[in-house]
Amino acid sequence: MSSSDQDALLRKLADSFINVANEHAETQDKNITNTAFMYAASRFCAYVAASSARNLEDFQGKQKQGIEFFTAEFQRMLESNMKNYESVFQSSETLRYEEFMKKD
Repeated sequence: MSSSDQDALLRKLADSFINVANEHAETQDKNITNTAFMYAASRFCAYVAASSARNLEDFQGKQKQGIEFFTAEFQRMLESNMKNYESVFQSSETLRYEEFMKKD
């Protein structure tokens, strides 16, 4: 699979997960939905790490490395998405997502 095909698949899968989270956020508090989404992602990361290990000792020996990898990837992706959301606030129209803005 080419790099562009992988990127397209990644975005398609991500969008499908985001759609489910958005559906839940329509009827549930968005902060609880967000926490559940992060919890699910962390559980799946742990599953991927465990399923890649040869045995318990291998899994335990690579946990710190796995946590560092997943944490760094999450931070990189979050920083990129936060940067992308800056455009929401550059419009002269009414601010969207004003609940994220600090109130005095």
